[in-house]
Amino acid sequence: MRKTRSIGLAAAVAAVLALTGVARAEFRVAVVDMQRALNECDAGKKAREQVKGKFEKAQDSLKKEREDLDRRKEDYDKKAIVMKEDERRNLEKDLESRALEFKRKYEDFQRDLQRTDKELTSSIVESLYKTVQDYGAEKGYTLVLESSSGALLYADKSNDITDEIVKIFNSRPSKAGGKGKSDDE
Repeated sequence: MRKTRSIGLAAAVAAVLALTGVARAEFRVAVVDMQRALNECDAGKKAREQVKGKFEKAQDSLKKEREDLDRRKEDYDKKAIVMKEDERRNLEKDLESRALEFKRKYEDFQRDLQRTDKELTSSIVESLYKTVQDYGAEKGYTLVLESSSGALLYADKSNDITDEIVKIFNSRPSKAGGKGKSDDE
């Protein structure tokens, strides 16, 4: 949805400029890479470390479960020829059931990881947007475009304010990120 808004906004700005013939000096544009800002700000790094820790812990558990399932399958394959029909069918059902359970756990893990990432980063992103809005207004920008969405095809690097946004964000105590949150936890 943001991508569509960004494309529409960029098109509208281009149309307005073309129709009104506004001089370039009157129209100040900046670009910010919100994904890079999130990854480089202190709160974003902390959130990424928390997600990484959760991921590694769950990944170890899933890896052990997968290895156990593979061992059981190997064992079954070796013994299936000499087993009675009922015993072989029961073991097949057990293996299928375990494989399905493993698949469910893996999918649940992926969803949980995405939810955790979203929970940890959403308030940081909101605060970053507020920082961009405040910075844009303070510095007199007419428009600040987001570059990591894929809607921006070209921007001169001199218009990129991402580093300034990260620096300002890290210096501000806030509920969502900055230095304030890490001191509280």
